[in-house]
Amino acid sequence: MVNWFRSLALYLALLFIWEGYGTIYRDMHFILSAPSQILYRLIAYSDQYWHHTLVTLSEMGGGFLLAFCVAFPLAWVMYLWNTARLFLQPIFVIIQCLPMFTLAPIMIIWFDWSYTAILVPTALMIFFPLTMNIYQGLRSVPTDLIDYFRLHHASCWQTFTKLQIPWAIPHICSGIRISSAIAGVGAVAGEWAGAQEGLGVLMLEHRRGADLEGVFAALLCLTTVSLSLYCMALLIEKIVYSPKPVRVFPKIKSLSTILILFLILGCSKSDTPRNTTRLLLDWIPNPNHVPLYVGIEKGFFKNEGINLHIQKSHDPGDVLPYIISEQVELGLSYTPHTVRAINSGSPLYILTPYIEDPLNSIIFDKSSGIQSIADLNDKVIGYCVDGSQTKFLDTLLKINGVVPKAKRNVGSDLVSAMGLKRVDAIYGGFFNIEAEQMRSYGMEPDYFTLPQLGVAPYWELVILTKRGSSQMEEAFLTPFRTALQASINWCQENPNEAF
Repeated sequence: MVNWFRSLALYLALLFIWEGYGTIYRDMHFILSAPSQILYRLIAYSDQYWHHTLVTLSEMGGGFLLAFCVAFPLAWVMYLWNTARLFLQPIFVIIQCLPMFTLAPIMIIWFDWSYTAILVPTALMIFFPLTMNIYQGLRSVPTDLIDYFRLHHASCWQTFTKLQIPWAIPHICSGIRISSAIAGVGAVAGEWAGAQEGLGVLMLEHRRGADLEGVFAALLCLTTVSLSLYCMALLIEKIVYSPKPVRVFPKIKSLSTILILFLILGCSKSDTPRNTTRLLLDWIPNPNHVPLYVGIEKGFFKNEGINLHIQKSHDPGDVLPYIISEQVELGLSYTPHTVRAINSGSPLYILTPYIEDPLNSIIFDKSSGIQSIADLNDKVIGYCVDGSQTKFLDTLLKINGVVPKAKRNVGSDLVSAMGLKRVDAIYGGFFNIEAEQMRSYGMEPDYFTLPQLGVAPYWELVILTKRGSSQMEEAFLTPFRTALQASINWCQENPNEAF
């Protein structure tokens, strides 16, 4: 008991130091949010976090059940036939070597934005340790005991159920413990690929919104769920080894029923209503998307006979392939990406411009002493763009006579890089989003737009579809443009309510 109190006191001391450090140093909210801020976020938005936690929990439970249902018979087949083991085991190793974060986007293409697309990566993540532990458990049965059963003419099923399964229980329980602890990783990998809800989606949206308190709050929920599943696995192990075997199986059945309910709950979700026109966003929801959401909420699209359904995207590169593979009917895409794809032969068609002026810009803090484009010389510029856009940035700086001290790829952490003074200016952000985020953190942002840097004006965002689709026909195109313009007009007249 004394050791427990000492451990608790140590944890409390660490939390106290963490809280004090986060309170004293202003820039800590860009690195590590204070525990009180994380707790406040959980309490203030408890309904939101509870909803997304249940979604992720259903994915973890369903993925575990699917993996267990597949792992058990395959482990038995590997045990019975050596040829099957030599064939299956390398496949299992290859699957385990594949990063789920790269495999998950393929699941979206195969299974659409469905529960199955998240379930499969989760099951694959925990499949290997579960299968191999069950297999090792079956192999661990002493040969003399198997010979003893054969001597008494026990059938294969009797040997399996009365000897091999009971003997393998320690290994099975070990596999369940490991799988329950890592199930959350698979679920988050699937959610990051294109889920519309869940703790993984919440973490991604908060991170790209420079909201570290939200990220840690979602991470705390995920950790709590994983620990709860691990404790449930320990409980199952304790029940199995209970001295009252008569009551063991009803308890196991009840726990299995809970997992099955998770699977049914997830499968019963209506991911996308039928007879809808799906539109994939270019990025996580942000101010640029307000007219689309307002058009749905106020019924502008429905009044024109269009049942528009918005799909969130976590990677701008997903839009074009998902349109081409007909996972969505419409997409919101950046004009440079779209033009390059069309010139490369992609069957894409631009329906209408969405934002007609470039939003991309070089953003800086006034405190850095930058007042003109020439002041960017000998400064560190952070960027968040792909390879071709990096060349565009190099050309942009060259034609303006700017020689930066260094260029750093900071990914999507543009605002954090500015707040921590790791860069003097950023490129790849929008002046109506990243600049306003900087302002909310007490910085004084300013920016140079692309036309100021010598780039001819172009459409920043366009709405496109696959060439040859029904969305190209006038029967859809005119009502869609009418509804979109009506929504934009309403947003301009009622900006506060629109946001």
